[in-house]
Amino acid sequence: MTPKEKAEELYNIFDIIIYSDQDEHDQCKGCAIRCAEQVINTYDLEGYDEEDSKMEYWQQVKQEISLL
Repeated sequence: MTPKEKAEELYNIFDIIIYSDQDEHDQCKGCAIRCAEQVINTYDLEGYDEEDSKMEYWQQVKQEISLL
């Protein structure tokens, strides 16, 4: 799954729950970004560096979420 596809998947999880206007759209994005950050933080705690492909993938997912 590409970072963009993962970003859309995470966003859609929250979209189903709370989306109805622009403020809630921003909330969906914020929740999805926080999810990606939790994954990034887990990799950080496990000793991965930002050049690692797993960490880089989730950084890209976070970026794609912000573009939604």
